[in-house]
Amino acid sequence: RQKQSRSLEVQVDPRTIIMKEKVVAEDTSSITTTDSGDLTTTTSSFNLPPKLVEDWCSAPKSFPLPYRDCKNKDIVNSIPLYGGLTNTLKMLLLGAILSFEEDRCFVIDESTSALPKRVDPANLFNTTFLERYFEPIGLSPSDDIVKEAKEVQARDWKESWDWKHNRRVFRQRDTIHSLGLINAHGHDLKRHVLKRMWRPLPQVRDRTCSKLEQLFNGSIQDYIAFSVRRGDKFELEHFEFATANQYITAAEKAIVNQFNGHVPIIFVATDDCSIMDEFHTLRPNWTFVSECSSDQKQIDGFRLTDMSQWTHDDTDTHFHKFFVELFAMAAAKYFIGVIYTNVTWWVLFMRSSSEGNDDKKDFEILKTPGTENREGIDYWR
Repeated sequence: RQKQSRSLEVQVDPRTIIMKEKVVAEDTSSITTTDSGDLTTTTSSFNLPPKLVEDWCSAPKSFPLPYRDCKNKDIVNSIPLYGGLTNTLKMLLLGAILSFEEDRCFVIDESTSALPKRVDPANLFNTTFLERYFEPIGLSPSDDIVKEAKEVQARDWKESWDWKHNRRVFRQRDTIHSLGLINAHGHDLKRHVLKRMWRPLPQVRDRTCSKLEQLFNGSIQDYIAFSVRRGDKFELEHFEFATANQYITAAEKAIVNQFNGHVPIIFVATDDCSIMDEFHTLRPNWTFVSECSSDQKQIDGFRLTDMSQWTHDDTDTHFHKFFVELFAMAAAKYFIGVIYTNVTWWVLFMRSSSEGNDDKKDFEILKTPGTENREGIDYWR
């Protein structure tokens, strides 16, 4: 088969330069910008479904956010991190949008986060947690802009979670002059900023996509992705889990409506590998692929409190698995998830749908007891 060569990438810390480009998002159906500065990239050589290659297994198509290019340098925002990775990223995304709207620079505060905390000092990182896997986000605390600011203002997550404005909900429109975004739909705004902010390091991206290439075994066809979250979601938050039958029923509907009756590969992202036996029993002739087929045999689900005991290898193994799952869910032709995990929220905004084009047509959120009036899935979509 023919493959194009990977492009040569030069890694530059975007916090050390003042970016002048204003970038148009990959999906711009409802975003008007005052300027454009997309990057020209070479398609990756991974043999994967085209959407995976285009969106996540190639070098980014747009410049990173202009973190130093803030007009109001007297006050720098400090965004504290809480919870697991996707909860952290959700709050960071909303906090970043708020900062650019205020035309302020921002720093990240990991001191409140469980992600880097370890009981054994030998298992602490020599970087921030986020910089272990992603290009730098925001300013470094040692940046002159931070040092010279009159105030570093902590922005509590509740500010970013404000329903009245800062959530950037469905049908809301905002103009962010510092990013050149005019009258953008709330969801498209989040997708645009996410693509410029959340940029896995090249080696992380390549390792993730190489693993996906193995899992899909050369297939370049469209597929369905399930997100199955269990673990501490029952113990801490008392959610009842969606059943395997619910996923199968939703998939059968999508197979008719989206795949002309042909059963595609089903990618299963899960923190509890016991679900795989249930799926195989219910549909023995379907092809299910997941990280459970390799070395990942976690049975009882993810628990944030376990992380304090993890070694570096434990941490890398878990998050590399998770990145494989995020990429696969984001690029699936059809996605089936649950509302009681921030994974679903993050994946929906990784996906290239457009609010202006009715972005609920390519996913389904399963209904489970206790989530009937859960915080606004209708606002998400």
